[in-house]
This record gives sequence, C-alpha cells and structure tokens, in this order.
Amino acid sequence: MKKGQAALEYLLTYGWAILIVIIVGASLYALGVFTPGQWTGKRQTGFAQFRIVDFSLQDDGTLTIVFQNQIGKTVELKEINATYKNNVCSFNYADQNIAPNTIYTASHNCSSVWGNLDFRTSYSIVVDFYYTDPDSGLSHIDSGTLFGSVEPA
Repeated sequence: MKKGQAALEYLLTYGWAILIVIIVGASLYALGVFTPGQWTGKRQTGFAQFRIVDFSLQDDGTLTIVFQNQIGKTVELKEINATYKNNVCSFNYADQNIAPNTIYTASHNCSSVWGNLDFRTSYSIVVDFYYTDPDSGLSHIDSGTLFGSVEPA
C-alpha cells in the first residue's frame, strides 16, 4: 500500500466521523438542548432577613419580587437594588414600614437599565434589601441571588 493511499483512507475515515459529530451537534442545537434557560429552575440563595415568596423577570424588563419580613419586628425599608450583568436597577421605597410576617410585592420595570430580555434566557440577579432598624437606628443590608429564566410579559 502506498503512503498516499494510507493517508487518504485515514482522512476519509476520520472525516466521516467528524462530519457525523457535527451533524448530531447541529441537530441538538436546533432542538434547543444547548439553551440553558429552558432547563433552569427558579431558586434563590441568601436572604437571611427577608423570605422570598416568589419572583418573576419578564421579557419587557419588569422584575417582581414577593417577599416577607422575617426579622420579627417592623423595619423601615429604604430601597431594593437588583443587579443584573453589573447593571443596577433601584426600587425606591422612601422609608416604607415593613411589618413582620406580612407579605409585600415589589415590582419595577428595569428595561431602561437592562433593556429588553430574550424569552427563556437564564438569569442570575443579586438583590439587596436596604433597611433600618427603628429601635437602634442602624442601617442593614440583606442580600441574596435570584436564579431563573425570563418569562413572557
């Protein structure tokens, strides 16, 4: 067998194998297997003082957080900052009193900061609750992270 023929057979054999791998990869991509947003479940981490009951990020940029004060006493909520891809969206609460064990809903359209989002794109948003203890007058921050996928508006 000549060297040229051996090299050609080698290239053809492995060429077909590589072609099949590319076709399978393209098919899986077309089916959406490599879109992590559709496999991401909603979950949160952190948040020692405020319990996150539910949350939603819509494709028009609206972030809604349903939360509960678990501190055990009324506190003054100053603001909520939500950071997505290093862009901060602020919910100003202007010293609203948050009673213990009461469920509140905070909703704000952050499209001016984050822009419109693609449906089913996964996200990770760091949320900071800035509040003051009226008994001591000290300011505190409760932080955590929300994970999920963008929902339709």
